[in-house]
Amino acid sequence: MAAKAIIGGRIIDGFGGDPINAGIVLIENGRITDVGSADRIIVPRGAEVIDADGHTVLPGIIDCHVHGTYRSRDVRRHLLNSPTYNVLRSTQIIEETLACGVTSARDMGGADAGFRQAIEEGIIPGPRLQISIAMVSQTGGHGDFWVPAGMRIPKRTWLPDAVADGVDGVRKVIRQLLMAGADFIKICATGGITSVTDSWDEPQFTVEELQCAVEEAAAKGKPVAVHAEGIDGIRNALSANVHSVEHGWFIDEECIDRMLEQGTWWVPTLALVPMSIEHRKKDAAWSQQQLGEEEQKDAQIHRKMQEGQLPIWREAVRRGVKIAMGTDQSHRLLVGENMVELRFMVEYLSMSPMDVLLSATTKAAECMGRDDLGALTKGRLADVLVVEGDPLDDISILENRDRLKLIMKEGEAYKNSLSSN
Repeated sequence: MAAKAIIGGRIIDGFGGDPINAGIVLIENGRITDVGSADRIIVPRGAEVIDADGHTVLPGIIDCHVHGTYRSRDVRRHLLNSPTYNVLRSTQIIEETLACGVTSARDMGGADAGFRQAIEEGIIPGPRLQISIAMVSQTGGHGDFWVPAGMRIPKRTWLPDAVADGVDGVRKVIRQLLMAGADFIKICATGGITSVTDSWDEPQFTVEELQCAVEEAAAKGKPVAVHAEGIDGIRNALSANVHSVEHGWFIDEECIDRMLEQGTWWVPTLALVPMSIEHRKKDAAWSQQQLGEEEQKDAQIHRKMQEGQLPIWREAVRRGVKIAMGTDQSHRLLVGENMVELRFMVEYLSMSPMDVLLSATTKAAECMGRDDLGALTKGRLADVLVVEGDPLDDISILENRDRLKLIMKEGEAYKNSLSSN
């Protein structure tokens, strides 16, 4: 693979230091070979030169919480769709995720090993994936799609059944998911705002069941991410010493203390609820396909988030809780809009744009256990974004795909509207 040089741009390397003005990023064989100022780096003869003058160069964004596969929101439509149709629709969602600048992601349920392999082999374009395969749920819990007619409807028919009860039941399901190639385990410690049979604030699974999941995953060297919205479930998850808390909207001081002590990651998915409310306001069809009760839950969550939780969230940031960017992008929401989460992190958490970018690059890579991602430095995989403008002045420019002039994954351009030699 020929060497490449991205020249002239203002480089944000992902480590939090001052940007490098008029910098150069050298790339060969899919990896970064050097980064620095133009007065230090010599561009190799014969390299492809990409002119980024007047633009900002930064690492590819990492989204630590996506659902990249399709299912219809309408239950009737869902029952009529064939699995093949749903898989093919999923490829569009996955490509849209890459097209908005996300080059790596943790899929929190929906993508099996086939999706990961197809992306790795270039059969479909998309961000490299870490997969949990299916979300582990108790009977009647957040991942148990039971409907009042008395049926259980599989959300994605290519996935194994991940409903389990009791320590032995959890142990078996975790082992099955690890056998099927899961990179990490996703388990529900509370209900959810879109659940049919539960409430977002009720705890699910006992501490012993959650600990079983952590122990079984650890035996294979894998971490556990926990869906947890309400406080009791968050506390149970922390008692089980999980790797990451997903959502975690109702943390308290005690949770912050424990997260700091244990080094727990927080993936707050801040844009999810306000953006869903915004979509309902603008699109009547979107709203009509949701249960009225769900809308009430969303509004309640949103109101509590705005009125009560901002101070404790900001306290978590101030005290140094480890935060990784995640969106909860799904077939219903935020597909291709992942970057909006960055703006919410600035607004809701009072994080600086630089700290937000770190949460979506080097820190997200650390959360994923990937020390070859997330930064523009020698030896890392060449995942690079070039954006028109400066996200340190206005983080929201990353939401405008027209401003994303180069999206590069492992040294290969998915999109390039910059001039090259």
